[in-house]
Amino acid sequence: MVPVLGICGASGSGKTTLLCRVISHLASQGLKVGALKHHGHAEPLPLDQEGKDSDRLLKAGAARAILVHAGGLNLTAAPEMARLAPRDIARSLLGDLDLALVEGYKTADLDKIEVVAPGREPLLPRGGRVVALARRGGSGVEAGRPVLDADDPSAVAAFILERLAGSPTHHDRPRVTVRIEGVDLPMKPFVADLVEQTLRGMLCGLKGGQGARAGRVKVELG
Repeated sequence: MVPVLGICGASGSGKTTLLCRVISHLASQGLKVGALKHHGHAEPLPLDQEGKDSDRLLKAGAARAILVHAGGLNLTAAPEMARLAPRDIARSLLGDLDLALVEGYKTADLDKIEVVAPGREPLLPRGGRVVALARRGGSGVEAGRPVLDADDPSAVAAFILERLAGSPTHHDRPRVTVRIEGVDLPMKPFVADLVEQTLRGMLCGLKGGQGARAGRVKVELG
């Protein structure tokens, strides 16, 4: 099952901007990221409509973007699908990807980062778990939660990967072991993720390396 984490916040807080920058960073590391965005209007909109948020997500590097609205999804799907929880939609339509990032759904039952505009107080919506706040130039702790710098998408991406590394679905995936001179190299979860995805992407492009996508990879140096 694909790991899922939400990005929420008040209107105008910069959710889509941060999400696009994080997706771009993760995609540059070889990760396949799905984006799921809640749309408040009933009329379906084409995913690739120039300048729309879904278009921005695709151009940022999302492997797949899904727009959820009252009339259904921007996919060939029944309207009933729009009434599912975001985690269930992600599992059904993004299950083959490395992770799914959900924009909106403030009260949904999933871990989420709340983006807070300058000078504003966090909403801390009920439902699910706000695991961090993101502010421009942010740092330290606020409302008992770590504050991430919304101007540093690489740091936000690292937090997301480390957070998802602790989920049971993540540990079901094969891992990469790196051993140097007979000693296993210790790596933080998000670093292990980046090493794993980079190696698998490189190996899958080599003759005979197609099995690296599903198998366990062991690297020894020295």
